[in-house]
Amino acid sequence: MFPAHQAMAVPAVIFDVSTYTMGDTAVITVSDPAANTNPAAIDTVTVTITSTTDPTGIPVTLTETGVNTGIFKNTILVFTTGNAQYSSGNTIVVSVTDATLNTDPNTIQTVNTRVDLFFPNLVTDSTINPFTLTETGFNTGVFQAKLTLTSGATSASSIHVTSSDILSVTNLVSGKATNVVIVPTQTGVNSISSAIGDTITASYSGATPATATIVAGIGGGGGGGGLIRPGLVLDIIAALGSIGGSPYVVSPPSFGGLDYHFSDGLTFTQGDNKTIHDISHYNQELPKQVMVTGDKVNMTFKTFESYYSEGVIHMGLYLIPRGQDMITPKSIASIEWNKGEPAKVMDPNHILSNANASSNSDDKFQYTKFLFTPMKSYDKMSFLVRAWNDHHYTTDTRIHDAVEIPPIKVFLPYGTIKYDNFMDLQAALHKDQFSKPEILSHIHDTSSVFPSQGGKVYWLYDTVDHFVTLVISDENDNELFSHKSSLQPYTIEKKGDYKFMYFTVQQLDRWDTNQIQKAMKVEEEKALSTALEKRIMPQNKW
Repeated sequence: MFPAHQAMAVPAVIFDVSTYTMGDTAVITVSDPAANTNPAAIDTVTVTITSTTDPTGIPVTLTETGVNTGIFKNTILVFTTGNAQYSSGNTIVVSVTDATLNTDPNTIQTVNTRVDLFFPNLVTDSTINPFTLTETGFNTGVFQAKLTLTSGATSASSIHVTSSDILSVTNLVSGKATNVVIVPTQTGVNSISSAIGDTITASYSGATPATATIVAGIGGGGGGGGLIRPGLVLDIIAALGSIGGSPYVVSPPSFGGLDYHFSDGLTFTQGDNKTIHDISHYNQELPKQVMVTGDKVNMTFKTFESYYSEGVIHMGLYLIPRGQDMITPKSIASIEWNKGEPAKVMDPNHILSNANASSNSDDKFQYTKFLFTPMKSYDKMSFLVRAWNDHHYTTDTRIHDAVEIPPIKVFLPYGTIKYDNFMDLQAALHKDQFSKPEILSHIHDTSSVFPSQGGKVYWLYDTVDHFVTLVISDENDNELFSHKSSLQPYTIEKKGDYKFMYFTVQQLDRWDTNQIQKAMKVEEEKALSTALEKRIMPQNKW
């Protein structure tokens, strides 16, 4: 049992030193008597390790240093460039980018590195020295070589690894190094993605977080000791084609989806006709009949790997009849390409001839080509395309073809006019003096019927028998609904007859003074004449 004052101690978490280089390893210590829940056994606690590069961090298990000590430590924490965790059987690309090593721009040069393998106790197991990298071209300053992690013997280009091993690669010119962890790992062996200048933080419940800094320099002097003498990052375990996303993160092959989108994943050539298609989705339609007897086919698939432009090592094209489950056992023929091997063709039904497959790269994308000539026609066929990379990650895409059916020409009866625009129809009816029928009251365009999916609305105007038909169809012109309505002419109102009205007085121009005065003179004379007549004419009495 702990004394009472010790049992009440505040938990603490510390790094073994305050600064590390990329080639160093770190040991974290937690002091927490309260976590010693079983004084007769060795207990464990968990801390969270984060870095500026990886703010999400990783959980690290710390094991009690002995029975009833209340002190917990990890075995080893490795600082890596990116997510540098690999397993036996992987092939990785060691890459150094250093313009100062490109001393002759007219020559493809080499640089020597060293590969060392360590167990968690830092005892060297295997070494490749030198491990030579070759410049990728004239004047590039980028040097690369492939390193295979194997369960077999170590050779010039492969190294024997087991789980929990720590692999370190050192640039013998600059002295800089980086680390790789072989998974699965033992308890206490962990890695955190880091970079020079990062702050590394260890967080434990109830304790003030501990921090340390990654600095530039040569490892071996800090922390739990460098894996080997030099330290610091080498541009390594990465691919050249670092388009879209981190070049250090291994992800499944992409046909245009995922993080880096492109819409030309399939180049389909049939005879002399070449078309480009987007296959970035899991299922897509190819609006052509692929299986046509005697028509040579070239299906070239474009793939992308963020960590290495030639990361795809296997590609399979499986022909599956439409309607069958999209699984390889349902295929009736297949063509497989495996890196470094001849194409493998399975065709028990003899439906293919001249089948072959090949692959190449432009240092950004990989292009895998499948060639074949159908010996039998199929109206509809599905194609399962499967890609594997050298980290055993896989991606499928599925393509469904179809017979190209030319659009059917519709011949309308004599005198019938098709209107796709409601306003044009309404103008024609008005011109022909027909009242608007009731079927034109509500539906005026396609969106009135199909607000969110494909379809068509149009009207047929029979100018002979005077009918209008509303037609609703799907996007393939299959009629879904129609309604015919007869047309009624306008009721024509008779115009009024105003011939009984006669206007005998000339309209005067009020601005013409002479005309007005003359008219007044005439009216005055008329009035005087009338008055005189009344005076001299005898009055008749009845």
